[in-house]
Amino acid sequence: MTFAERLRQLRDERGLSEARLAVASGLPYGTVHTYAMGRRLPSFASVVKLSRALGVSTEAFADCSDIAGEEPEPAPSAPAPSRPVGKRK
Repeated sequence: MTFAERLRQLRDERGLSEARLAVASGLPYGTVHTYAMGRRLPSFASVVKLSRALGVSTEAFADCSDIAGEEPEPAPSAPAPSRPVGKRK
């Protein structure tokens, strides 16, 4: 099941229109519609907002085939300083 399919399923189970979900989640209607149509995948922050508005945990979307298993990009490592940092004597 894709994120869009799961979002529609949860929304339908609760009797919410896309417009009502948008208001409840604080996301613009166009954004919710784009997710529901599968044209774009949400950020984690959007998943949290949608989950809260739907009354479910973010885990409700964990098995979605189009987002499952995504790993965050590792943070770039900082280059080593060219000289010791500290007070000069």
